[in-house]
Amino acid sequence: MATISIDIDDQVKEHFNKFIEEHGTNIDVGDVKEAKEKIVEIRNSCEDGYVVDQVGCLQMMLSMVEDKTWNVSDSNKEKINATIRYFVDDNDIIPDHIPGIGYVDDCIVIDGTMDDVEEEMLEYKDFCRARMVYAKNGPFSLDDWAEIKDQEAVSRVRNRRYRKSKKSRGW
Repeated sequence: MATISIDIDDQVKEHFNKFIEEHGTNIDVGDVKEAKEKIVEIRNSCEDGYVVDQVGCLQMMLSMVEDKTWNVSDSNKEKINATIRYFVDDNDIIPDHIPGIGYVDDCIVIDGTMDDVEEEMLEYKDFCRARMVYAKNGPFSLDDWAEIKDQEAVSRVRNRRYRKSKKSRGW
């Protein structure tokens, strides 16, 4: 198996950053649809674990921006929108049809965006888990989630106190 090493210099980083700045927060429904189709195609045909992992991250970002309840911050929405646009763009740095390396640039953009939106994505994952458990994927608001987070925090504190009291009694 051949190994490819890529150095990302300041010029390449600047290209990606400029692309992000130029695309704003208006997520295009057509781009989202095209990105979803491309993700399915990649998952069905690609054996490169890195590429599959990165498109999985993009898929989570797509879920986040499409969720009617979740409100993605404008700065993160801007980065996610640019990532979607880059992913579906046929004129990116490395054409996607080149076997073995066609998705490397797309993955670099996805990875960079993940670094920037990771905290919000972790919050979104927690929100989705709570919605699934407490609302069985039914109606579930951000207020519902905040209330559950507060209840769980109180419960954790209570459990810690209980465990400490058991230890101090020698149980």
